[in-house]
Amino acid sequence: MSGLETAIRHALERPDRANSETRARIYQSARNALEAGLRKQDVHDPDVIAKQRHRLEAIIHAIEVEERAALKAASVAPAVRMDAGRRDDRAPSAELDDGLHLPPERSAGVADSPVADGGLAGLRPDRREASRAPEAAAVEPVSGKRAKVVPPKPRRRKRGSLLSFVMVVTTLVAAFGTAAWWVQTSGLLKSAAERDTSVANPPSTVQSEDFDGAEGLKTLGSEQGFSGDWVEVFKPADAANVTAGSRASADPVSDENGQRLRITSATAEADGNVLIEIPASVLGQISGKTSTVALSVQSDAGKQTQFSVECDFSSLGDCGRHRFTVNEEKSDMLFNVTFDRSLAPSAPGHILINSDVTGAGNSLSLFAVRILPGQ
Repeated sequence: MSGLETAIRHALERPDRANSETRARIYQSARNALEAGLRKQDVHDPDVIAKQRHRLEAIIHAIEVEERAALKAASVAPAVRMDAGRRDDRAPSAELDDGLHLPPERSAGVADSPVADGGLAGLRPDRREASRAPEAAAVEPVSGKRAKVVPPKPRRRKRGSLLSFVMVVTTLVAAFGTAAWWVQTSGLLKSAAERDTSVANPPSTVQSEDFDGAEGLKTLGSEQGFSGDWVEVFKPADAANVTAGSRASADPVSDENGQRLRITSATAEADGNVLIEIPASVLGQISGKTSTVALSVQSDAGKQTQFSVECDFSSLGDCGRHRFTVNEEKSDMLFNVTFDRSLAPSAPGHILINSDVTGAGNSLSLFAVRILPGQ
């Protein structure tokens, strides 16, 4: 018998050798002692190490088979035999399986080597953690009586209680959050006026498209009626003061809707602009001030058009570019102009109108152009 086998059998001479966990610890101690002996003797050859490991596993397998056979033969009492049968039916532990399932080709023909026999002189089973209880029920022998089976104590599941508490708290928080969101979005806390979501029909609105004009330009809403402070700088009778581009036309019209200037632009470029002359005396009134320009316009029946307005006020400069949307209802489109220069220009200026910024050729009826000088 080799020293390796002798050390394992000596370690198995314990009262609790019937416990599979105890035997598994002894086998594992033998494996650890083999590895320590190989390292101590400075063995690094993979073939030698593999043979020694295979030899140890073959010895462990043979000893375990003998131990199990001895346990079955020693079982005399019916109660003890039933308990032992239940232990044998259960799958061995992970540590014991590691030594029992050996491939046939590896367990055959294992050669002895004097490398590891001397390294198992102090073989002792490793101790496990005290908190790890054996899975099988403990058998307490009693002299002259049948063995007394002691069932294992049930483990307390503190983790399940903690998870249940966390889930309850999470559910309550989600419920309160949903209720708060519903109160906020439903308008329950709003007054009757705030909950009224009806939209009144607004007056005609304007859209602006400002480019490099003077700073501070902004679009105003339409205004009903004009006071005597407004200066009328254009009316349909002043068609002689109107200049049309090469791809634009400006025709005076007089019908049941009144006198007006019908402007038609075939392109959105500068060739489609119509120039309305502004006298130099009016430019002198708006220099160094913020003034308001108003255009009374109307589109053709059943149509809507987007037109643009630009300014060329001689030495005062320009007013940027503004774009408005108008329909067949007569409207007054207003916008502000601000000029910091106080020097009155000596030459007249112009207002440039393009009847259709989309280039579709829609027409625009111009009834009047008025300016309200600033104070």
